[in-house]
Amino acid sequence: MSEAKENMEVSKAEQAIYDRQIRLWGMEAQNKIRNSKVLIIGGKQLGAEVAKTLSLAGVDEMHLVDHRLVDTEEIGMNFLYDASVDNSKMTKWAASYNFLYNLNRNVKLFIVEEDVLSKNDSEIEEYLTKFTLVVVLDESYERTAKVNNICRKHHIRFISGAIYGWIGYAFFDFDGHAYLVKAKSPDCLNEEESETGKTSTVVTVDEEFVLETFSYPSFVETLNSDFTAKKIVRKCKRIVPTSYFLVKSMLRASSENKLTGVTENDIEKLIPIWNEEVAAGNHTIDMQPVQPDRFDHLFGPNFGPTAACVGGVIGQEAIKSISEGKNPLRNLFIYTGFESTGFMCNFPPV
Repeated sequence: MSEAKENMEVSKAEQAIYDRQIRLWGMEAQNKIRNSKVLIIGGKQLGAEVAKTLSLAGVDEMHLVDHRLVDTEEIGMNFLYDASVDNSKMTKWAASYNFLYNLNRNVKLFIVEEDVLSKNDSEIEEYLTKFTLVVVLDESYERTAKVNNICRKHHIRFISGAIYGWIGYAFFDFDGHAYLVKAKSPDCLNEEESETGKTSTVVTVDEEFVLETFSYPSFVETLNSDFTAKKIVRKCKRIVPTSYFLVKSMLRASSENKLTGVTENDIEKLIPIWNEEVAAGNHTIDMQPVQPDRFDHLFGPNFGPTAACVGGVIGQEAIKSISEGKNPLRNLFIYTGFESTGFMCNFPPV
């Protein structure tokens, strides 16, 4: 989406609602958020976390896409659903509507109960160009890559993420967008004459921030990082977390149509892919904290705290990006519930 002129300012009533966050990031940032139109594709646990955060932030519009019906096991796991009613005949975002509507009635909600990404490329491209930010969650590698390429072409902010049982990831692509960074202003040096000669006094200048444009690699470039360069090989064990191989293996297994839905069979198919990814990342199998006997934790049900942590980071970075706040994280976040640890990776490594 080309940067549209901001023509809606935060009203006095909205100022009262958003008072605490305006104190945090300022009125200019809130106006940018107020004028943003966000698309979220994927209405599972991770989508719920992201939608909640962006609704509370006060975006103008949220377009929520998911054609799938609510699974019975999700009813007690997704806090957007009303467990007192039968949600199983509703699509995921339709079942979430009442909660989100009452959470912030200033946000316009649009529920799309069709598989938008199954349309032809030109229709998908036309649909995406009206948004400030596109978020793709729990989708396949191919679909995620396709949407990312369209967003890069049209200068649209892009985030993707997924939860695989106890692990999850978030990918950020804000290529060509500007964010606040500390201005490089040297301290002032005052020289004074004294009986013993010249003395110098350093006067500290208050911090100033300026907008700076950042470049980001694509989804495909990031998830196909090359770790063979000599200077990279030496530091792989430090910069490549072991949980990266689990995420990459799940993405590959899905992309190669290896997953059948039967956990035992899926683990059997996953192991050789994982072995390859560990070797490609210059790690050793015996040093991996999560071995194949725990791979059942990569399949449902998803671990709630993992969805909360990954969703929280996505929401935080989405707000920073829309509001052109201080420079957002770059560019791949991975969380593992096995170790209760999150890692920020700047991939491809340099």
